[in-house]
Amino acid sequence: MKNITVFLASSDELKNDRNSFHSLVASLDEIFEPRGYRIRCRRWEDFSAFCTGSRTQDDYNRIVRASDICICMFHRKAGEYTIEEFNQALDEYVKSQSHPKTFVYIRALIEGEMEDEALKRFKEDLFDRVGHYWCNYATDDAMKLHFVMQLERIIPSVSGNASVTEGNHFKIENGVVSLYGHKIAELDNLSFAAENPEYLSLKESIARLNTEIARLRATGVAELQPMIDEKQAELYKKRESLNRLESRLFDLALSINKLIGSGTPVSERKRLAIEMFERGNSKGVVEILNEKDIAADAAQARKEIEQGKLLVDSGRSLIEAGLQKTRSLAEEYVLRAKALMTDYAEPRRFELACHAYEQGIELIRANLSEEELAKSLFEYGHFLQTNKRYDLAEVRYRENLDICQRLAAISPQVYEPDLAMVQNNLGTLYEDTRRYGESEEMFLSVMEIRRRLVAANPQVYEPDLAGIQNNLGILYKDTQRYEDSEKMYLSAMEIYRRLAAVNPQVYEPDLAMAQSNLGTLYKDTRRYEDSEKLCLSAMEIRRRLAAANPQVYEPYLVRACNNLSFLFLAQGNFEEAERYAREGAKYDSTHHTIYTNLAASLLLQGRYAEAEEIYLRYKEELKEDFLSDFEDFYQRGIIPPEREDDVERIKKLLSK
Repeated sequence: MKNITVFLASSDELKNDRNSFHSLVASLDEIFEPRGYRIRCRRWEDFSAFCTGSRTQDDYNRIVRASDICICMFHRKAGEYTIEEFNQALDEYVKSQSHPKTFVYIRALIEGEMEDEALKRFKEDLFDRVGHYWCNYATDDAMKLHFVMQLERIIPSVSGNASVTEGNHFKIENGVVSLYGHKIAELDNLSFAAENPEYLSLKESIARLNTEIARLRATGVAELQPMIDEKQAELYKKRESLNRLESRLFDLALSINKLIGSGTPVSERKRLAIEMFERGNSKGVVEILNEKDIAADAAQARKEIEQGKLLVDSGRSLIEAGLQKTRSLAEEYVLRAKALMTDYAEPRRFELACHAYEQGIELIRANLSEEELAKSLFEYGHFLQTNKRYDLAEVRYRENLDICQRLAAISPQVYEPDLAMVQNNLGTLYEDTRRYGESEEMFLSVMEIRRRLVAANPQVYEPDLAGIQNNLGILYKDTQRYEDSEKMYLSAMEIYRRLAAVNPQVYEPDLAMAQSNLGTLYKDTRRYEDSEKLCLSAMEIRRRLAAANPQVYEPYLVRACNNLSFLFLAQGNFEEAERYAREGAKYDSTHHTIYTNLAASLLLQGRYAEAEEIYLRYKEELKEDFLSDFEDFYQRGIIPPEREDDVERIKKLLSK
């Protein structure tokens, strides 16, 4: 078990913030304990004031220097002792080059508040002398998210194991940011979203459409149904746009958080871009990070590197300064690309973002290490894959794969996790493009690597092994290799069951997912009794999780209701199918797919009028799903003979 100590320094004016931060660390301790980490927060008020024969502040300073992470909070004042603790932390890091990782958090001023001169001088010195940019926060959610992002990113270096985490464990759904299923923040409480015009416009449009649809339905006038259908289709598109924007804004926030804690000095241009982002001004970020200025600085950095190579004595420091500047400029290209993708008013945003990514990659390729190039290629490949440019993504992943294979051959313990990541993404890409043989080859290689990693460190890598087994289960199911699919799902489920027994709060969501996947496999192979058992178990877990954290888990609960509703339909139990469909609609009436099951369960019970109303309401949006279900029901032989005429009437209605 690795202990991680966080020292929290601030003056008494931020007592409430310190208490909130202390509670956050306590909850994070629960999340990370099963992964082998105990996280402790230490504050000056937690220590005894008895006489030790030395200045009390000297005792605090020793604790600061021994800590893994130091957080220094400020608001209006730069407290003398907080400044001293910051300097102690910085001095210790310069000596050790390992700890404590130090971050400055500054709470935003509200109207009528002023920061004192000492704080102004401290901020100027921090930026000019150290090149460090502080984390601004106006709400508890912003403060918490900043820290959790940093913790998730730096745990590998704090722990001494560079391969502790693979990728990003955050999720953004329905405006809620969660880590391992634990709610961290709401986007509405984060200024980069809450003040973003595109975000606000989409939220307002969705609220307006919901109101208009409810008003039209309340009239009960059948002739208004086409108008309702039109608005429902518009609402669906707006929600998709909002989901994409939320994901892109959060991705940009992650990148900014990463560069703040990277150790690379923050340039004035980057500082201005960060401030623009925090104000919700993505267009301003793009304007500040213009390619002309970045390219000019990149040319200067290359010139400095070449000059350094010609000098015998002083060249090394000149080269290092040029390389550091190059890293910073490569980061600026990535920030520009991500900011462009949040600008929905720019029709060429994807093309321009690709160009920015490629400029950054070429800058790294020409000047930096293969390891840094591999990371940049992976990020760009993932961006292309997410945007369904599979051809371009494959080229970048393949180059990344070649580098990772060379590095892993030299140092497998360090680079095999990276190799597994790129193979996993390639496997997913091949599956999405129906290249199933190549997908299986990649996934099997990933599983082999992760089995080796589990043998050395099961506590860290067992969840990753279960994840790739789940991916193989999906692949085999999609290619109708049902026995192989069942084997993989069972293996993944066994790992998650064992992990959930030790820490249910963290691993029960994964267990429910594995049970649901296997339940769906059994449903498709008509093993209804086995399917029902697993789906009900997954449903029980998700009800429990949603009761504690509805914003995070209710979407999963809706899908669980949907699965159970269809399962009971497939068995001819139309009353139970109706019950679960109605429960799912109660949690989220915007999850319209569930109405395919509700309509069918009513129709096959002989409640034609109720079913017809649903079929008409969602005709435009779900027509193909409705008709596909009827074909499936005929094949399964579940349509009662006395309902066949009703089914044909609805099919004609849908085909008009």
